[in-house]
Order: sequence, then C-alpha cells, then structure tokens
Amino acid sequence: MHTNIQKYGGDFRNVLDKEFKTSNSITVASGYASLDVINAFEKPFIEVAKKGGTSRLLLGMAFYEGLGQKKLNAVTKLNEALRIYNNSSGVFVTNGRRYHGKVYQFDKDETSNIYVGSSNFSASGTKGNIECTVPILDNSQKVSLIAFLNDLYSPSYSITIDKAEIIVPGKKKLLSKNTLKKWESLYKYNSENIDYSKYPNFSLALDRIADKEKSSLNVYFGKGRENKKTGIIKPRNWYEIELIAGKEIRDNELYPVGNFTAYTDDGYIIPMRTQGDYAKNVRSLNSLLIFGRWLKGKLERSGALKKYEPVTMETLEEYGNDKLTFYKFEDGKYYMTF
Repeated sequence: MHTNIQKYGGDFRNVLDKEFKTSNSITVASGYASLDVINAFEKPFIEVAKKGGTSRLLLGMAFYEGLGQKKLNAVTKLNEALRIYNNSSGVFVTNGRRYHGKVYQFDKDETSNIYVGSSNFSASGTKGNIECTVPILDNSQKVSLIAFLNDLYSPSYSITIDKAEIIVPGKKKLLSKNTLKKWESLYKYNSENIDYSKYPNFSLALDRIADKEKSSLNVYFGKGRENKKTGIIKPRNWYEIELIAGKEIRDNELYPVGNFTAYTDDGYIIPMRTQGDYAKNVRSLNSLLIFGRWLKGKLERSGALKKYEPVTMETLEEYGNDKLTFYKFEDGKYYMTF
C-alpha cells in the first residue's frame, strides 16, 4: 500500500514516476487533478500515445464543478496533443453522473498494474495528504476493473473535454440577463404578521428525492445539453429544478392544476404552474430557474448548500426543513413555505 507515510509504503507519487516511465498504455481516472501534476506528466502521457499506446486522463468532477483557467488551458492542450495520435487517447470528463473514484491502470505488454485508493491525481493526493492506495493483485479483480474503466471512458459516461463546456468559477453568471431580469422583476409583499396556520395546506416532502443523484432537485447533475450546431455539451443550469408530486399529493383537493401564484414566506410572489402527466410537475411559470433560484437560494444563504454540490438529506437536515408546504388562502393563490 501507499499512504504518503514512509513506513507505510511511502509517497504514491514515486509509484507514478516509475509507472509513467515504463508503461505502454496509461489510464488515470481521478475525481480531481492539480495543475502541477498535470504539467509534470504531460510529456509521458504524450510519449505513450505517440508510440501507439492508449493514454487517457479522466477528471470526474470537472464537468459539474468546473476548472480554474490555467488548469483548463493545460488539460485542453494535453487533450489536443493526445488526440492527434489516436481516438482512444485524450482528456475526458464524465457527463451524466459525477465520478469521484481514483483508479490508475498501467499496461506493460501483456501485464497490467492497477492501483485503487483515495489518491487523487494531485500533489496533495500523491504526496501531501495521508492517503491509502493499494495495488490490485487478484487477476479477476483486474479484469473487472479494466472493464469498469473501459465503460467509464465510453460515450455512456464520458466525453472528451473539447466536447464539453467547462465552467471557470467566477467567470460565468449563474443566471442569464433575461432570467435575472425575471427574478429581479418579481413582485414582493410584506410577509410579516401573516398567520399561515389558519389555512388548509398540503406538503411536498423533499426527503424522498434529495439523495437521488439526478433527482428533480439535482437536475444539474444529469446529462448536459448539446448544442446541435457546435456539438458542445454544457451542464444544465445550477438553479434548474422541477419537483414531482406523487399521486397521494395530486389527489388532495387542495393541489393546484395549471397556473397558480405562490406567495413565499420571505416575501416573493412567484408565478407557478403544475403540468405534465396528471399535472405532476411543480415548477415556476415560464422558467424552471425562478423556482430553483428561490429554493436553492434559501439553502445557500443558510449555509446548508454550496454551489455545484447536490442537495442531499444532510443538506435538508442542516437547513432544518425537508418539505415545502402550500397553504391555500384563495383559488389559485398559496402561501409557500420552506
């Protein structure tokens, strides 16, 4: 094993230095990578591809969390260099689901050395942090891991980075000018001193969907949208949500069908709509982002949710509420609390 502690196998970086020099094909699948390590192994990656081997690097969190500009420039340059030699080589990102694993495969003629553990392809993962990464010795496990990696790199899960629109944190606005204008133009009212408790109500539980990777709360982590003209795939908007009401909720006589207005517990008046089969989809009218901006915004301001992280049960527990409640005070008008 390699823990980055000398008496327990030493730095995993030493393993990488050796394997990159002697391998005919290289596959690295890591959640994260650091710029210095990418730069350090740029030439060995390219040399392997140049000699006819497969040379692949996958960054499992980049499509959804983004990359700093210098790192994005480095992996874009590396991808361009690798793709010159063969189509199986390149820098990839997952699309449709985040990948957080750390698997390293080094092929030498008929043998494969494979390492699995906690070490990201980064300075901290290969030297700085205390980690634990082990070589796989069982041949049946090697076969399974190789099959897993090949599937991970297939179009079912991944795309090359030149086909992806990667966020550079701080550079891209989360709402377009048009959507921001809609948000800022929402009517407001004084929500103080309103006694919701006297009105009939129903609730939408969020706990049943929160932990699903691509639930209606976590649409952002699903497959990205492809620009048909350019072929570039970009993540869906961070604030895009559309809640699904179960049959037991839809059967409630209080449940709205079609357009309605939500007066929120923090003073916003949001035009809403239920639509789809049996009016099961609960969303903001004209744009999915307005409802998401309100709901996710509350989670963010409370400190329970950070941008580009999924809403989970832990998020809701930290926030202190796991349901939306609608109090009907008039036909087509509801107080909405969260």
